[in-house]
Amino acid sequence: MNKDEFVKKVMEQLNIQDTHVAERGVQIVFSILSHRMTENEAHDVADQLPQDLKRIWNNQVWITNYFLLSGKRLNYRHKVQLLTLVENEILRENLPIHAEKLTQAVIHTLKEQITTGETEDIIAQLPEEIKDFYKAA
Repeated sequence: MNKDEFVKKVMEQLNIQDTHVAERGVQIVFSILSHRMTENEAHDVADQLPQDLKRIWNNQVWITNYFLLSGKRLNYRHKVQLLTLVENEILRENLPIHAEKLTQAVIHTLKEQITTGETEDIIAQLPEEIKDFYKAA
């Protein structure tokens, strides 16, 4: 599925009509998820995405400042931390979407895009609380 199809699936799950809002939401969640994983694992996921989704999977725009300031990858350990990162970006951009629903929709659609083995590799990198959230999405 290409980026437009991916975004449309997320829009359907969120029951929204604004393509820009949905696309920006996908970018936010992708950035936060991809930068929680090891670089190798993030690269493995990207390899399974079409070029237009791959570009937003490893989007450096949001995370670059974090890297420059901390020198570290994201290391959220709890669901509330993940959702707070998403919510902060939603609020910063004044997007009319709910962080948890958005994150669930993006993860659900991502799991449809990648292999079961890759999904299991992602889950193996996540802390328990976030593993459960990821599995349920």
